[in-house]
Amino acid sequence: MALTQLVAVPARRRLPILIPAEYWHLLSLDAPCVATIWAWSIARTLQITLPASPLLILFLGTWLLYVADRILDGLHPENSFRLRDRHFFYLRHRSAIFTAALPVAILLTWLVLLHMQARARRADALLFVVVAVYFALVHQRGRAIERWFPKELLVAVIAAAAIAAPAWSRLAPSDVEAAVALVFLAALFASLCWLNCVAIDKWERPLEIQVRALTHVTNRTTKWGQQNLRLVGALIAIAAAAASGALFGITQTFAAELCLAGSASAVFLAALDRAYPDSRISAFHFRIAADAALLTPVLLIALR
Repeated sequence: MALTQLVAVPARRRLPILIPAEYWHLLSLDAPCVATIWAWSIARTLQITLPASPLLILFLGTWLLYVADRILDGLHPENSFRLRDRHFFYLRHRSAIFTAALPVAILLTWLVLLHMQARARRADALLFVVVAVYFALVHQRGRAIERWFPKELLVAVIAAAAIAAPAWSRLAPSDVEAAVALVFLAALFASLCWLNCVAIDKWERPLEIQVRALTHVTNRTTKWGQQNLRLVGALIAIAAAAASGALFGITQTFAAELCLAGSASAVFLAALDRAYPDSRISAFHFRIAADAALLTPVLLIALR
């Protein structure tokens, strides 16, 4: 099936300049790209050269998880009011997605079994168990679970652990300074990921119920984050910028630039939230922009 046939975006959204970004989002390539770029950047900051296999494992694993999550979301009738373009896309093209996912899953299994370090495999196995439990709880119990275990926070912590795992598995046990830098950078990514998820949940609610939407959020951390999104973005940006000098001294690499890239992501998300209420841009494209905001480490790659 041709790509133009596979991706069915409403005509009002098919602006030529935005079509690649729409494909990027609807095909679930956004999260894998963000995760892989951050994992590579963190490893580079710690002077660790990652082979292609752990990055490919991270990319493929993240893609499969997002595909499964979006398909499962669309299978629950009670979630119909929460479904977005990406969910409808997967419902329309479920057979094609399954056909594409099967060889990807086989390739991922082969890479994990034959091309992954034992230490990294153990860490990823633990992470897989956590993700499996999360999937079971969220998709079986739904909003009742989210009341006690905020989905946005869990996604952020799991994503941060996943992007830190390739570097962590290659750190020398005695390298305390690098470990401290890794923890900070993973925490920075987790905070940005949480801010991203909170913002998306807020922006994807219909504009006519935007004023009432905050009262419908079941978890207090998510509700607080949405009410103070710009403030939190500013605080993350300031903290990351302030830490850039200290981390540069620890690692003697471009940790400072990576912190500043994270700071720019936080500023971008806060600016999007400021623009959203009065913007004519659809929530669909704000969703794409929110993920693009986390791609700032690409600038480090381009500049070097």
